[in-house]
Amino acid sequence: MRQMRAILLVLGLILIPLSCGQAETQNAPLAASSHGVLKVAFLDVGQGDAIYIEAPNGTQMVIDGGPAGTLMGPLSEVMPFGDRSINVIMVTNPDADHYAGFVDLLKSYDVGAVIEPGTMTGTSLHAELQKGIYDKGIPEILARRGMTIDLDPGAGARFTVLFPDRDVSGATTNDGSIEGVLTYGSTKIMFTGDGTKKTEAFVVSGNTQAALASDILKVAHHGSDTSSSEAFVAAVAPKWAVISVGLHNSYRLPKQSTIDTLTRHGAEILRTDMLGTIVFTSDGTRFIQQK
Repeated sequence: MRQMRAILLVLGLILIPLSCGQAETQNAPLAASSHGVLKVAFLDVGQGDAIYIEAPNGTQMVIDGGPAGTLMGPLSEVMPFGDRSINVIMVTNPDADHYAGFVDLLKSYDVGAVIEPGTMTGTSLHAELQKGIYDKGIPEILARRGMTIDLDPGAGARFTVLFPDRDVSGATTNDGSIEGVLTYGSTKIMFTGDGTKKTEAFVVSGNTQAALASDILKVAHHGSDTSSSEAFVAAVAPKWAVISVGLHNSYRLPKQSTIDTLTRHGAEILRTDMLGTIVFTSDGTRFIQQK
């Protein structure tokens, strides 16, 4: 019953819009809200992932929460001042560099729903996150291929899950990572979590190139050579490739082989360890990188 309720919720998810201010311009402050503009901010959370999405109607989604203690500062810089509500958060995989920041988030923000892949982990920190979700009565939604999160139905801003397409409870956290596409008008971003080349193969084989082609690729697993296969990058064919990675990280990421693959396919590489938080806006016809 709990799983069926979650599936019904996500299939018809119409998230309550938050209030918006004046239209955002190319040089406006990061926290300015907008009408007719989709904003996506790849937050500088060190060695981890965290992405803030604000639809044209003000609906907000945060994909991954970064490592412990890294999310709240960067998030406050891109959200409207004084806002303490987020419509939906997504944990692409239960590794600490993707969810730990959500532990603090739940203490200060109201959250409408949590989306997760169904992979398992037994850490005490993840148990703390699960307790926070349970204590606040937040619906937990199991992501499955074909589910659509309608962030702004009127404007056509939506996130579509491409993977998992199966039960991933027995998979590794990376193999079971959520992958999906954010679409607004003719503009698209491919989100990959820590998806591996194995995950990418499922996504490529199960979708047309037209479904995968995106303006921006959030590079999987911080630029690791376990991801970003030649076939996947060729199918996505991004203009920009964003790598969320910590400065001088001990994993020596991103790997040069991954950078070479992205470069061969014409992507401009943007890195949070070099640029800090990276913000794009879209009017539905093109993305503009905010400077």
